[in-house]
Amino acid sequence: MYQQYRRTEIEKCVQNASIFIEKSQRKDGAWYGTWGICFTYGTMFAVRGLVVAGRTYENSYSIRKACNFLLSKQQITGGWGESYISSDTEDYVDSGNPIAVNTSFAMLALTYAGQEHIGCFNSSLYFNYANYRNVFPIMALGELQSRLMENKN
Repeated sequence: MYQQYRRTEIEKCVQNASIFIEKSQRKDGAWYGTWGICFTYGTMFAVRGLVVAGRTYENSYSIRKACNFLLSKQQITGGWGESYISSDTEDYVDSGNPIAVNTSFAMLALTYAGQEHIGCFNSSLYFNYANYRNVFPIMALGELQSRLMENKN
C-alpha cells in the first residue's frame, strides 16, 4: 500500500535530487561538505545519495569520478586524513596522518559505490564531534561486512 503512495511525485523528487547532487560535484570529483571535515564527508553523503537514486559505479560518471578523487587522496598507510583547514581553503588539505573518521568516510563512499575497499566545519566555527570516531568506523565496518556477506551468499 505505502509503496504506491504518491509514487510518481516521489520518483520525480529523487530524480531531481540526484541531478542536483551531480551538478554540485566539483571538477576534481569531490563534493564540498559544509558540515564535518569537508571533502571526504561531503563525498560520502553524495555518493550514498546517488546510489539510493539508482546510480552505480558502472552507470554513473559522477560516482566513478568520486572514487577516483578518494583514491587519489589515500595516504601511503592505506588510510585517509583530511585537515579541518580544507573547510577554510575549500581545497582538500591532507592532514599528514591517517584519521579513523576520514578513513571511514572514504571507505563508506567506496563501498556504497560497489568498490569494496579493503585495506567540521560549519562556515563559522569548528566542531569537535567526539562520537564521530566511534560511529563512522563502526558504520564502515558494518557496511563492508554486510556487502561481503551478500557476495558470499
